Amino acid sequence: MVARLCLIFFLLCFCALSVSAKPVLILHTNDLHSFLENSMFYPEWGSYARLKTVMDQERAKARELGISTITLDGGDFLEGTHFYMVDGGRHIFKIMDAMNYDAVNVGNHDWLMGTAEMGHLLADVNYSFTLVNSNLVADLDRFPGLKKLKPYKMMEVDGRKIAIFGVTTDDDLYKWAFDDGRITKPVKVANKWGKKLKAMGAQTIIALTHIGFDRDKDFVAQTKDFDLVVGGDSHTLIDRPYFGRNKNGRQVPIIQAGDHAKYLGTLLVDFEADGSVKVLERKIIPITSEIAEDPALHDMVAEARGKVDRMYGESALKEVVGHAEVDLQNSSGTMTIWNKVIADSFKESINADIGVHSPALTGVNVRKGPVTREQIMMTYPRFLSLQDRWGWHIYHVEMYGLVAKMLMDKYLTSGEAVVLSGVKFRVEINKRGKKKIKDITIGGEPIKLLKKYTVAFPEGVIKGGLGMIGVLIDILHTVRRTEETVWNAIESKVRRLGTIREDYLAAPSGNEKSLGEGGDVMFIPGLP
Repeated sequence: MVARLCLIFFLLCFCALSVSAKPVLILHTNDLHSFLENSMFYPEWGSYARLKTVMDQERAKARELGISTITLDGGDFLEGTHFYMVDGGRHIFKIMDAMNYDAVNVGNHDWLMGTAEMGHLLADVNYSFTLVNSNLVADLDRFPGLKKLKPYKMMEVDGRKIAIFGVTTDDDLYKWAFDDGRITKPVKVANKWGKKLKAMGAQTIIALTHIGFDRDKDFVAQTKDFDLVVGGDSHTLIDRPYFGRNKNGRQVPIIQAGDHAKYLGTLLVDFEADGSVKVLERKIIPITSEIAEDPALHDMVAEARGKVDRMYGESALKEVVGHAEVDLQNSSGTMTIWNKVIADSFKESINADIGVHSPALTGVNVRKGPVTREQIMMTYPRFLSLQDRWGWHIYHVEMYGLVAKMLMDKYLTSGEAVVLSGVKFRVEINKRGKKKIKDITIGGEPIKLLKKYTVAFPEGVIKGGLGMIGVLIDILHTVRRTEETVWNAIESKVRRLGTIREDYLAAPSGNEKSLGEGGDVMFIPGLP
């Protein structure tokens, strides 16, 4: 009865609106990262099967009211869990197709596999949605699968031409992975395409972006042809649209819907005569365990779980390798116990002088209690190839103390968070406000600029991060890929500790001292 009254009320509201306009309902997600079953740290949240149920319910309610829907995803739907590796990424495409999206953007974790593998994958999969991206540039004769990337999707909705235009991040931390192509500046390419789409008759242009909320605000300020921004990349939950002013002074709403299928965003809009968007209603719908699972999606997710269990071994994934007294948090903004454990694990795994850990590259936090192998895998779910199911390796790098100091100085100004195990220093700020690192010690001894030090890096950082911060591989003495994987390094550290205690940051425990572990660590926070 209550549902019927709500429907009647909504119909009356719609009738009042429909005298002059016909609303459109936009459903949107972003940064799903293959979290098929749930969000892991919060297992009662998420699930693609529950998300599909809610999507279908929202579409059905809109259909009863005569309202058309547009369903969008802001990108990063592939890499992020081990489910990404099922059938070489193909299973995720099947699942995304079953969600009935109209357009899906390409995020950095969707091309982290590299230009060639992305081209091969796209050539080999079929899907009904449009994969929109305008600023990934590559030789299409060499990589014909990339022809499936379209700069835009033109839709006719209730007699109105609506263009969905896609751009992805050109962040230095990731763009190196698109190795046989290049990524153009989002704003530059958007301004070019905005004019084109208007000339093609688009009455409203929706920017489906994967550049993060802060850059979305800049995007709006530096463009004039876009009427709505549906974003991704920063995993931001925007419960009320943020309105930014474009170059013409017009207000443009920006929306995003968190991450990991924990929420479905909805935006009921009307269109003004000039194409601009008028927001009628904004909802963020939590995807929780109380929601029934869509049967077809449930079966597809169960199939993926079975394949993952066979790939890695079900008992191996569930094996408890240690315990934690507190939640183990990955953070780019503050130093945490887990940050230190991971940085220490890299250093100790190859007996290096320094261990380098970039928290921005990590995945799921770990709840206090038993720590399983699968949780460790998901706390660092990075793959540079669909052929390498064991994730990143640890790299052994030799560098002179002078280069190590340069590296620390560059990290200090790069804006990217870093944890340095085995290192101590202080930061001095001069009269001009410039930061400088002083009094560096490595292994408790003052740094010697002409001494060679060994540094442990995770694979992605050595392949891309050094280029990002301006240090050339050529000036490093040796760079060698070891047999040690990131997963094994972290697991071995957790096993040695037995229990990760809540005072781990304060001082090495007696157990650590007996193992010759623990000690100095420095954290350089990332920019917010």
